[in-house]
Amino acid sequence: MRGTKGLAASVAAAALLMATGASAQQIETVMVLPTVDSQAYQTSSFVWDGFYVGAQAAIVATKTHEINGVVGPEQLLGDIGGHAGVFAGYRMTVTDWLVLGVDVEANNVATEYLFNAANYGALKWDAAVRATLGYPVAPNVLAYGIVGYNWGRFDMSPGIGTADSAFTAGGWQLGVGADMMVTDNIMARLQATWTHFGVNNLPSGGNPAFGTSEPSDLVVRAGLGWKF
Repeated sequence: MRGTKGLAASVAAAALLMATGASAQQIETVMVLPTVDSQAYQTSSFVWDGFYVGAQAAIVATKTHEINGVVGPEQLLGDIGGHAGVFAGYRMTVTDWLVLGVDVEANNVATEYLFNAANYGALKWDAAVRATLGYPVAPNVLAYGIVGYNWGRFDMSPGIGTADSAFTAGGWQLGVGADMMVTDNIMARLQATWTHFGVNNLPSGGNPAFGTSEPSDLVVRAGLGWKF
């Protein structure tokens, strides 16, 4: 009987140990199984991939450094106007922290340079092509730098007094911007750029050496686009 009782005690102890081990294993499993796989906790920079188009408006602070011609030895003329235009582009996500893009725009510009309280000329339109280097600062916000080339059409005929005193100039454009996805397809944009159009000969009566014009501008633009 004593041997039977000892065997029963041993079996009971083994069963208790197995039960305890199973419980510990279950507790460990319960503690390990929960994982976070929600997309809400991940950077969704991939949403920037693809084409987009949109419309924009801007405030344009422009100036031109004029030498000789009607203005005499040297004059700095300036104006604050506006522009309205369209833009389009394409972006590609390289890594979680790098988004590359190509962007183009065309704008109708309203400015007026004044010399002796009279209209001397204006920037009529501009167009640009640029590269963008972006970093997703939030799942739906992309901050980026801009490097591009901008062309502008300048008409100085009111000041020069001849119909052919207009020229197209080009120059490098630098800037910064931020785009925000309002929905999966609607994109809002805010940008600031600076362009220097170089030194250009002012045509007058067929004489390209009449004078020189060196325009530049600072543009702050806001736009709304559609991403495909």
